[in-house]
Amino acid sequence: MPFSSGEIVLDGTPVVGPGAERGVVFQKHALMPWLDVVENVEFGLKMRGLGKAERREIALQKLAAVGLEKFAASPVYQISGGMQQRVGLARSLASDPEVMLMDEPLGALDALTREQQQELILELWWKTQKMFFFITHSVEEALFLATELVVMTPSPGRIAHRYHLDFGRRFIECRNARAVKSDPEFIRVREEILQLIHSAPEVREAA
Repeated sequence: MPFSSGEIVLDGTPVVGPGAERGVVFQKHALMPWLDVVENVEFGLKMRGLGKAERREIALQKLAAVGLEKFAASPVYQISGGMQQRVGLARSLASDPEVMLMDEPLGALDALTREQQQELILELWWKTQKMFFFITHSVEEALFLATELVVMTPSPGRIAHRYHLDFGRRFIECRNARAVKSDPEFIRVREEILQLIHSAPEVREAA
């Protein structure tokens, strides 16, 4: 469905369709079960024509970045859901995109694994200096990850409020997620957003 107005531009170039400059991580990992972990990470590079040795080197580097280098030869159905999502993250990073688009990638994970993945995403954001566009229904997750938080109304989607935040950077400095999330300012902003949501049912957050 075409948008009603405005435009999407990346580095001055209009975005009109899929492109290698954008990596995507979905809510479900979307991995190919007939390939092992490293082959899944290599897949996009293979489609671009990179040689086997080069794409294997890149894939192993990205698996190391998400802490899965020891599972490179494992079938994807033998690893946990959180690990599968990390494989999907490594696969997107392997193509070295300018922007990482993440559509509720942690929604299906248990609470502990979800927090660990949030910390990993912040670490990767900080190390790669890439733009991460993250969609979530979790207010706490949005606050923790976002530098700019956009709160949206339901259909038709409209921007209800914008917040400029630094909680993710605070985590990078202290490496203590619980300290960040229990900070009085974090709690205050969380409650403010929850109040905004209650006044506009089904508001969605994009970090």
